[in-house]
This record gives sequence, structure tokens and C-alpha cells, in this order.
Amino acid sequence: MFELAAELRAAGDAPVHDLSLGNPSLEPPPAWRSAIFELLADEQPGLHRYMTNAGFEDVREFIAAHEGARYQVPFTGADITMTCGAAGGLNVLAHATLDPGDEVVVPAPYFSEYEHYCATVGARLVPVATRPPTFGLDAWAIVDAISSRTRWVLLNSPNNPTGAIYKSGELDALADALVLANRGRGVPILVVEDAPYRDLTFEGVGVPSLLGRYANTVLVTSHSKDLGLAGERIGYMLRAPTLFGREMLERAAAYCTRVLGFVNAPALMQRMLPKVLAGGGARVDVAVYARNCRRVAAHLRGLGFGVPTPEAGFFLFPALPERLRGDDGGDVTLTERLVRERTVVVPGTAFGAPGYLRLSLATDSATIDGALAAFDRVCR
Repeated sequence: MFELAAELRAAGDAPVHDLSLGNPSLEPPPAWRSAIFELLADEQPGLHRYMTNAGFEDVREFIAAHEGARYQVPFTGADITMTCGAAGGLNVLAHATLDPGDEVVVPAPYFSEYEHYCATVGARLVPVATRPPTFGLDAWAIVDAISSRTRWVLLNSPNNPTGAIYKSGELDALADALVLANRGRGVPILVVEDAPYRDLTFEGVGVPSLLGRYANTVLVTSHSKDLGLAGERIGYMLRAPTLFGREMLERAAAYCTRVLGFVNAPALMQRMLPKVLAGGGARVDVAVYARNCRRVAAHLRGLGFGVPTPEAGFFLFPALPERLRGDDGGDVTLTERLVRERTVVVPGTAFGAPGYLRLSLATDSATIDGALAAFDRVCR
């Protein structure tokens, strides 16, 4: 859809209203720019060379303390691997822990690239329905989907595409259920949390985690969204100190970082993190994304779409009105009709949820104005 938007721009002078790609529109906070200038002024030799594949030891120690305070978990630097964004971290973890034929259980809707991450190691994604209309986590549906080949339960909260935050009670129930599911298994099921939107909540609320709730949890995150650094590819993997095979996974993650061709996370971006995160307040202005989401949600409700109250991130995942649904959910057809109005969205089918659309609202007001006008023309 992103490439389609580029083709539309090349094919005419009229504006294209592109709501397809989750590409942060807000610039990094001033603290990031100051940190980069300070680092570039440091002429000490060796700052931009290779380091251990897991990342600079002092940066990993900082992350361990920083995240330990957040989750009340006693991480050490050995529990951290610096990664090329969350996507890089997920792929490293997949190559380190998944075998051909393994299964990854994921609540649906889910980020569509998870299927491809699994495919690269011969694993299979197993979607499980969430609770409508708010896309809440259904712990027992997840347990029902577990088989002898289940290796991961993959959670994404706040969620892409829905923006839903999985609640503490839902995670407590899942942790209890997984402890029961692990009985008799030689290797326990690994919970993998993909959390790049955790610092983009609209009301400033915390995002609960299974870290501290379930012994075998790995959290992967990045600063692509909260610091507006999607193109800089900096993130990290947090492994619970209680993890089964903790030392082996530490070595495996470093090895896979190297042989997958990442080699190491970008040196300059690693060194930036302690300077920017130490104060605790640096991030993009999430209020901009909140206003966009609330405005578009209200407008689409007026057209008959079902839209839960946005909680985090910059995505909306509206359900099509009944009049626009066909036997196949109608989302692909509506997407095609919007393209003819030079408006680009992504059909819910791409996220395992026909009958929905995903709208990325990390964009400017003019693009939103044009997109809403196109929705009016097509849907009224």
C-alpha cells in the first residue's frame, strides 16, 4: 500500500491521502539532537567500531537498570541484547529459539509481518481471536490453541493494528494458564512481548507486562515510535532473569545477531540512549497522535463504523458498517474504492481480521482532512 501511494503521487498532481504506513510523522525530541551533537564532538578513537555483538556493555547495564526500575525486575547487562529495532530483535529471537514445525500463538488482529518472521525459520503462526469489540486478551482461547509444538505466545501491546492495551487481569490469567500448560513439557512456552508502542499511551497510563508475572518472558522493544527514530533502527531485547536456559539464550541471541548480518546495533544510537533516557521524559508529543485518533474515530462513528476508544499509538482499526460488508468482510473492496479517491488505507484482511480497516494517523491535518472527505464520498 505504501508503494501504491507513491505510484498515485507520480500519476497526478492531486494530493494523495496516505494512511497506510506506520511511519512516525513527529521529529525526535530536542534531547536526542543535543545528545547526537555531544557524541559527534567526542573525538575519542574507537567510538564507531565493532563491539561485542550484544552491544556496548555500559549501555546494556544502563538499560538493565532503567528497565528494572520500570518493571521491578532485577535485570543485569547479561539479560540485554541491543538490536536493530524491534523487528531485528524478533528475528534474532526467532532464529535463536524456533525450530521448523514449531508454532507461535498470537492474538488476532496481529502485525502482518509476524507471518514472515515465522516463515524464515519454518515455524507456523497460529492466530487466536480476541474479545470484541475492544480486542481484549482471551487467555483461555490462547491456552486452547496450544499444542505440543507451541514454542511462543507472541503478544503485541499496545497493539498494531488495534491500539488495544492488554490489561493486568488479562495478563494475570494468561500467566496462570501458561504455568498449567507447561506441566510435563521439557522446555516451557516462551512469552514474547513486542512493545514498541508502550510509551505512546494517550492518558499516560502504564502498559502492563508479563515480566514479573511469568518466568519465561522476553520483551522486545525499540525507540522507532516514542523517539521518532524509525530509520535509525535502535532497540533492545529484555530477557527475564528467571528465564529457562538464560545463559544459553544470551549466547544464542549474540550469535544470531551476528550471522543474520545485523552484527550489532548502530554504535552511535546505542551511546545516545543513556543520555536521552536518563531524564525519563524525552519522547515525541503523543498528544498529537491522540488528537488525530480521536478526531478520526468520532468522524467514522458518524458514518456507522465501529471504533473502540483509542488508547495508544497512532493506529485506528474501525469495523465496517454492516451495509458495507460483503461475504468476504468488504474491507478489500472498500480499500479499492478509497484508492480511486486517492486515499490509501490497509484492509483488515492483512492483519487476520476481514471486515476492518487499519488507518495510520501519524500524519498531518491536511492528509486527514482529505481522507475523511474521501470516506464521506465513498461511504455515505
